[in-house]
Amino acid sequence: MKICTQTYKNMNTLARFAHSIPGKRSPINNNAPCIRMPDNSIRCKDTLTNETLPLTASLGDEKELALLFLDIRNFTAFMEARSAYDVIYVIRKLFVLFSDSIKEAGGRIVETAGDSIYAVFGLDTDISNAVKASTNASSAIFHDLEVFNATYAQPYFNLNFEIGVGLHKGNVIVGQYDLEYNEHMTVMGLPVNIASRLQSETKELNNNFVMSEEAYRLLDKPDCQHEQKMVHLKGVSGPMAVRLLGSPYGQEVINKPNLPDDFDYYIAMAG
Repeated sequence: MKICTQTYKNMNTLARFAHSIPGKRSPINNNAPCIRMPDNSIRCKDTLTNETLPLTASLGDEKELALLFLDIRNFTAFMEARSAYDVIYVIRKLFVLFSDSIKEAGGRIVETAGDSIYAVFGLDTDISNAVKASTNASSAIFHDLEVFNATYAQPYFNLNFEIGVGLHKGNVIVGQYDLEYNEHMTVMGLPVNIASRLQSETKELNNNFVMSEEAYRLLDKPDCQHEQKMVHLKGVSGPMAVRLLGSPYGQEVINKPNLPDDFDYYIAMAG
């Protein structure tokens, strides 16, 4: 029996693992059933014939992207107080608004989980334009939320929804992984974790839009100088400079006990 075949659907577990988890290129190991070649392709060895077969899979490509994480604050409290119908309607409405603003700015949503969105910018452009596009998308999203609160959340629920946005840029691995034979884009790397942590940090800093200094430097000279802060992020050695581009939260968000964010869990699971 062959370890793996040339068709993706017949890959064995080792090949699937190599295909789905990005990492640094490794030197050729002739004892391994499936190996990564210097060009980042995968080749698998037939244990019966010792023939090396090419595998139609790729570990992905390294690219510098702008990374945006968004979380709807205190949405769990809304879920507890309202019917499932209200919750589904509101989250769908908000996600459609946010998704449209992200796509119009040239971004792509990588993942949604609960009340959070993870999007990237720069797949088809340089990093400077990507950061500017992600900043424009964030501004549009805050405007979307303001309109939604005024026209729906306040009249029907007597509340204002709030969001936190974290934005960073960096070199990541962009690839595809197979889930029930459906291809999904994955973007992984330390900058992704940092962007997620920055979104979590918005509450600690009492500012709903936090951007890393690295990303901030790529923006056109702003009309005003945004406040700089030094933060210590979980999993990141040393302090990190960030800029506060947003506004303070309402009192309900500030007084809410700290709970682990959904995306912190997913990022931990993703490595």
